[in-house]
Amino acid sequence: MANRGKFIITKEMILASCDYIPFDDKRAIAEDQAPACLIAADKGTDGIAAETQLPIPQLYKEQCGAKQYFLMYYFLTKYLHVKITEKEWTIEEYDYYASSHVFNQLERFKSGDVEIKNKVFDILDDYKQLKSMLEVEIYNLKEAKNSTLDRFQDSIALFTTPENVSKLNELMRKKLSELEAAQKKLAAKRGKARAEAKPTEPKSTAE
Repeated sequence: MANRGKFIITKEMILASCDYIPFDDKRAIAEDQAPACLIAADKGTDGIAAETQLPIPQLYKEQCGAKQYFLMYYFLTKYLHVKITEKEWTIEEYDYYASSHVFNQLERFKSGDVEIKNKVFDILDDYKQLKSMLEVEIYNLKEAKNSTLDRFQDSIALFTTPENVSKLNELMRKKLSELEAAQKKLAAKRGKARAEAKPTEPKSTAE
């Protein structure tokens, strides 16, 4: 990024830009990217899930920065027609464009030529709609995944099938066996340590 000059938005770029993304396209973007903006919050269940191969219900939270990361990509490619493929879009690319303050650049055009000013207002207004739709989709998806009732029902269904109960019992027996083995090793080490600490009695030489 150090070898690249600042990304500059020109009047020509604004005139050639798109100031409206169709509703269905906005909705498709929101639905596609919302899952990528959520991450599992209760990592404590990962170990049990890995051991038992059971789909234990997770709690989810919004991943910090993910929304801004995806929105910047679509703002550049859909509105300004910057040619960036999804494979090329990286954190480094995000930093390059974000550090050029693209939104502030557009805001400064609001005080210039009427045609340019009107186009900028339209671009930013439509972008706000896209942003709002993504935020709503993230919120709704998170609420659905974290629904207490749904998680409770999922948990009941998960732990009431004979196969799953058998897997959990097997896991518990394995853990108890490992704990017992560890306790025996610890007891043996303590016994050895006490024996080594006790002076050795000399053998009797009496006939």
